[in-house]
Amino acid sequence: MLGRDTLVKYRITDWARFNTILAYNCPCQKETGFFFLPVSTAMELVSAGKCSEMDIILDLWISAIYCDYRVEGSKLGPVAYFRNGTGNPLVSYSELSDRWGISKATVGRMLKKLTEQGYISLFTFPGRHGSAIYLQNYLSTMFQISDVQIDKAEVAMCLKIKVETPEIKSPSPMEVSGLPRVGANVSLGQVIVSKPDVEAATYKAVKVLAIQGVSCAGCPKSRYKLYSLSDDCKGKIEAETTEPQNPMYRLELYCVGNEPVYTFELTISEARIG
Repeated sequence: MLGRDTLVKYRITDWARFNTILAYNCPCQKETGFFFLPVSTAMELVSAGKCSEMDIILDLWISAIYCDYRVEGSKLGPVAYFRNGTGNPLVSYSELSDRWGISKATVGRMLKKLTEQGYISLFTFPGRHGSAIYLQNYLSTMFQISDVQIDKAEVAMCLKIKVETPEIKSPSPMEVSGLPRVGANVSLGQVIVSKPDVEAATYKAVKVLAIQGVSCAGCPKSRYKLYSLSDDCKGKIEAETTEPQNPMYRLELYCVGNEPVYTFELTISEARIG
């Protein structure tokens, strides 16, 4: 302790042994106060006893995985994965309780607090699926690149979770305030879902595009058009199949004029309706 107990001086004695490639270069800015720990060392610290809030944040950051094809959902953003060999980042409160040495109720309070303070994005799914934990401000701190915003529907789709939804009605103008309006020429063709379901799914897709930073997607002055793709547009299927195909659409975003500024393809997968 130096001065009036306001500064702690420490030295990482085994840095060279675990960081032989990095040498003196670190991919994150050192003035942010973050340094690397081996996973094995972090686990020793976390399992030493009851975890504090800082211990939990450290554990989540050390366990974060980003853009690893072996870990589901990591392409969407840095996700906490505790290396259980499954490749699935979903975790239950019971598992976190055992890991951190605290009760499940305390786990829930801790995660809620970290979410409210902007440390994590927590996505909890029904049944026994569990929860996915994404780190906020991780990419900007570690790699000086823009952080990404993550949508729960994207996570559910990436993790192959079918979320039961009630019957969907067409959004009212008040519900879609600030979103582009659907164009007058909407071609639905023959689909296996109702028109209100298609419209609701399209509004959801536009919201996701706005979250991901696509310009015009969140502008109230822009508009979009939805077209059902024919079999010719989808391409011919060599082998005949009796399984129903998911309907595909072309989504066009317009700003000014009659030429689309963005064009996307949407596929609506079958979901259980509760």
